[in-house]
Amino acid sequence: MPAVYKDAALLELVLSLIKPSILGKFSLIAYSNTKMNTPASSQTPNGGTHTHIVLFKYSSAISWQTLQSHFSSFMALRTRCLKPPVTGNPYMLSLRAGQNRSWESHDKGMTHGFVLEFASQEDLDYYLTEDPVHLEFSRRVGEQGLVEDSVVIDIKDGQLVLGPADMPQKPGTRQGQCHCGQIRFTAVLPLPQSSGATGHILCHCRTCRLLSGGPYTCNQIIAKEDLKTVEGSPSKYTYTGASGKPVDCYFCSHCTSHVYHEQAAMPGKIIVRTLLLQDSDGWGVDGEIFREGRLEWAGDLERSLPS
Repeated sequence: MPAVYKDAALLELVLSLIKPSILGKFSLIAYSNTKMNTPASSQTPNGGTHTHIVLFKYSSAISWQTLQSHFSSFMALRTRCLKPPVTGNPYMLSLRAGQNRSWESHDKGMTHGFVLEFASQEDLDYYLTEDPVHLEFSRRVGEQGLVEDSVVIDIKDGQLVLGPADMPQKPGTRQGQCHCGQIRFTAVLPLPQSSGATGHILCHCRTCRLLSGGPYTCNQIIAKEDLKTVEGSPSKYTYTGASGKPVDCYFCSHCTSHVYHEQAAMPGKIIVRTLLLQDSDGWGVDGEIFREGRLEWAGDLERSLPS
């Protein structure tokens, strides 16, 4: 019988403190319970470890072989995730995982749990936002549709009253939200060039007017990975764009604010609606597209836009 480690009790305690009804007990089968020669530079400093707890509800359609492959890939992150700028060595202190085997009916459909330990918030942030191995692993999981739902919490050992950590952000990151606030997101926009240009564009196409109910929309093209949804889940409406290819339009199903859209004609890019971003009221405009669809009275804009 696989050994059940005391980390299960820790997980039960943490979850009960956060919200007693959210999940049942998770007994974690330890695939690796050693520090695996963690380099001295990554040893836990005074103040306790930072523990990242992930609970998954896997798709009912997933095959056993696919689950095994995914599980093995996840566990391999312990040694594959390196921190080249510092030591080039593994920086994760430990990684344990296992299947839910609780007889109580409080698991909310979650089937497996993963417990990851890091020496510092900096290491955890690097894992979540920069580590190329982890980011590629997460991308594949999303593309394969393996996970139907998840619960993620982070704790710092010995801290029962502690505010949330600051979300790490790239330069140019801006906060955004829909009208009702149910969808919150961040977007990384290019910093202004020496000319002041950032790629902020008005679109006068009829589709944008119909979607927004306004004379035009304000947009910026950014890399797909530079938009992160931090709260809520936008709904999707698909239509055929001017290119003849599909366009996925993501919006809040409650207040109908249009957040961004993704065109099959521009793989790896998305177009974010900039007026949903903080401080966007004062932004200048660098150009416009579909000028032939511009309403006549919008001609006054020519004084401030390039020809």
